Amino acid sequence: RKYLVKVGDKLEILGFQSGAEEDVYLLSVGILAGDKIEVMGIAPFGGPISCKHEDNTFFALRRDYAAKIKIKVLS
Repeated sequence: RKYLVKVGDKLEILGFQSGAEEDVYLLSVGILAGDKIEVMGIAPFGGPISCKHEDNTFFALRRDYAAKIKIKVLS
């Protein structure tokens, strides 16, 4: 299965698709539009995506949550 991002990609968060549960989670881990993150790992078999925020905090995203984030790939 192909994914839009790969390990090592640097991304800018452009916004989110609406969905109250996802929005609350993303805000609770400090993800806001304009933030930059780096993909650190992608777990196999539909597991989470590990990310590093520009402020050097780490978090994991369920793939269904990640699919609702609008991004721009920086590198």
